[in-house]
Amino acid sequence: MTKRQAAFVGGLVGLVVPATVLTLLYFYGVWDIISIGHSDLRTIFWPFSVMLTTGWCCTVPGLLITVAAVAYNCLTYIGIALLLRVCVNLVAHRGHE
Repeated sequence: MTKRQAAFVGGLVGLVVPATVLTLLYFYGVWDIISIGHSDLRTIFWPFSVMLTTGWCCTVPGLLITVAAVAYNCLTYIGIALLLRVCVNLVAHRGHE
């Protein structure tokens, strides 16, 4: 996998998670929908969701904060994807020595 492909996949995953959470929140008003035990998967997979305000979809500052939270999440997932790519390449090259 190339760096560009890894960054694209990371960015795509970084967009899908917030889009799912925001869709559920907008249409159903459900915030804590995905919990396992005492763990809230929303904050695990989208840690920047804690930035959101109550006006996340209807005020200019709320929209800007929401866009920033999604962008930060995308950058985080891109970074994770690129780090995983480096780790996999290191492990693969050690196997050939």
